[in-house]
Amino acid sequence: MRPYNILWLFLTVLFVRCGKELDLPSRHQVPENNMWQQRNDARSGVFATYGLMRAALANENAFFAYGELRAGNFRASSRADISAVTTQQLNANFATLEEWKDWRRFYAVIAQANLCLQKLPQVLEKDFRYNEQNMKVDMASVRFLRALAYFYIVRIWGDAPLIADVVDGNFSGRARDPQSKILDFVEQEFIAASANLPWNYDGSQPEQIGIYYDQAGSFWLSCIASKAACYAMLAHLYAWRGDYASCESNARLVYENTSLGKYSFTSASTLTAETGGVFSALGNGVIFSLTADARYQESSAKGHLEDWTLSAPLIDKTVPDVYVPADSVLQIFNEPNDQRFAISPAGVVSGGYFQNFTNPVPMFSKIKARTFTQQPLFNNFQSAIVVTRYEDIVLLRAEALYYLNDLNNAVVYLNAVRTRRGLAEFNLQTGGSLLNAILKERQRELLGEGQRWFDLVRNRQAHLYAGLSKDQIAQGAALWPLSKNTLANNTAVQQNSYWK
Repeated sequence: MRPYNILWLFLTVLFVRCGKELDLPSRHQVPENNMWQQRNDARSGVFATYGLMRAALANENAFFAYGELRAGNFRASSRADISAVTTQQLNANFATLEEWKDWRRFYAVIAQANLCLQKLPQVLEKDFRYNEQNMKVDMASVRFLRALAYFYIVRIWGDAPLIADVVDGNFSGRARDPQSKILDFVEQEFIAASANLPWNYDGSQPEQIGIYYDQAGSFWLSCIASKAACYAMLAHLYAWRGDYASCESNARLVYENTSLGKYSFTSASTLTAETGGVFSALGNGVIFSLTADARYQESSAKGHLEDWTLSAPLIDKTVPDVYVPADSVLQIFNEPNDQRFAISPAGVVSGGYFQNFTNPVPMFSKIKARTFTQQPLFNNFQSAIVVTRYEDIVLLRAEALYYLNDLNNAVVYLNAVRTRRGLAEFNLQTGGSLLNAILKERQRELLGEGQRWFDLVRNRQAHLYAGLSKDQIAQGAALWPLSKNTLANNTAVQQNSYWK
């Protein structure tokens, strides 16, 4: 059984604990006093946290709504709710927008992580099969997830209540803490988690010796927290804070430990492969992802980007819900021989990022991890949400080196990705703005992966692409508003100023 399946078996246990806190339904099917007694309870509690993290990001394709829809690349073909996000009308009256504006799913991750941190030592006392090493890895894993949830919260909503312990009852009176305080906490948590996590789970690492929960190392590759995942997210955290020296040093740790972490550059064909590739969480380039593997009954029709982006001939849909207009595609992929997408002088299209390019609504086909329960009647999808991968961190290191004025080395890391995608090397003397070249390469490489909006905000370029002015962004327009449900259930929390 893959880790996240345990969510469905033990979610009720979580909601017994956090239902009052988060206004989520509680179902007392498994008494809490029967939990946290043995090794399997620890496993279930830890991987329920992973399942909740995936649920938070997969809900109505939230990771894509937060990271892509506002950034100017994608448009809606017909859905007014998606169109409202692309045009920055985040107070429009749609149920999906209320879902995206509600942070309770992230707080469910946090509540479960807090519970694990309290209860895992109890399992250590009661079950001899659960040893201290296992507990340290598990606790580091949930600390990583708690930090990741808070990092998303800060980037999406800004200030938020910081809750680092198990809360009994209702926390409706908890006011928002400054995002700087939360980011300090996130930094501490990623650092602490990195100390007790292995680079990989092959059983040879000092932090994790032997078989982890009865599965070989290949089973866990890229789908649970690791040292590389911690350093990668620390690099992103420091970049968000503008501390590019620390960003570069953590990105360097990822770069210099590929053999330990068992990740590497990936080919363009693996990047866009339908099976066995990056979005099946099987490509060697993935550092951390949240999987949905059909082999372990995790595939579904909803909660996957393919439900929005694919159309005929891949699925039975005439027009995709979201797409990148052809003129935008040509502006993004404006260099010859790009293996991700290129169009010859004769009009021949190559690369796996797009299909049906001559249609009025081209299909974004980069992510297409399909499976079938009864082909062709029932399309299911099994794409992983790739939180970070190797090319992401290599390009982030190039960005950090640019800000540190180490331009020659910034070009080295930029070209490490460019040349692997068939592009000519960037020339510092003749290529124009190096920062723009780095961000353009991130745009091309990570298109659809939930990174672009955060890249623009971090580099103060959102006003160039998102239809927002600098004044609007200064007033808080880059943040999301809070949902009506959030405001109603916590009177100590006020709406973000721009969206009042």
